[in-house]
Amino acid sequence: MGGNESIWQLLTVASPFAKFVLLILAIMSVLSWTVILDKVVMWMRVRKDSKGFEGYNWKHFEPRSLFSEARRYGSAFPARAYMYAHRELFDRGLPDDLDGELVAREYARAAAHHLNRAERFLPFLATCSAAAPFLGLLGTVWGIISAFQRIGIWGNASIAVVAPGIAEALVATALGLFVAIPALIAYNFFSNWLRKEAEKAEAFGDDLAFAVDRQLLKRTAVTGNRSVVS
Repeated sequence: MGGNESIWQLLTVASPFAKFVLLILAIMSVLSWTVILDKVVMWMRVRKDSKGFEGYNWKHFEPRSLFSEARRYGSAFPARAYMYAHRELFDRGLPDDLDGELVAREYARAAAHHLNRAERFLPFLATCSAAAPFLGLLGTVWGIISAFQRIGIWGNASIAVVAPGIAEALVATALGLFVAIPALIAYNFFSNWLRKEAEKAEAFGDDLAFAVDRQLLKRTAVTGNRSVVS
């Protein structure tokens, strides 16, 4: 309790510039934690649905059955991308030139869109992890300057004179690290996770193209047999 009061009293008597630096760091901390919590919620949803959607049996591929699976596991990136491709291609009627390449191209476009949206605000975390320590260092330097100014004003270097400036400097350093460390860990974690999700989405696109081409070959073979019989 006493420690908290000391820190609060220290902040109230800090110089305006030190307060400005601490305010920026506090805002960066709040925003970075908001982004981190938002990404954690997204990670939990996508991770859960991805496990289910990856279990789709391609041997029994049929566009509508895959669409039903995609709706069931709608948070997975491949599922979202396929639902978009399905609506754009299959729901508007099967064009004569529909093949695996066309479906994969439409799917890849949608997958890139959803992955780019998932990456939103990650650059902000990178900025916080890089800039916060320097802001803390700036506050530290300013606090040390304040300590030397107190020594010059009071004419002595007792602990009572230099302590406020040194403590002000250490608070800025601590707050800068408090902002930077979680932001750095979160940025690395979510960047690596999204890179793996992009690889999974690409592999899904290859499977989708292969399944569409295989279904097209089967349909062509059946049509050819009917023509021979007639």
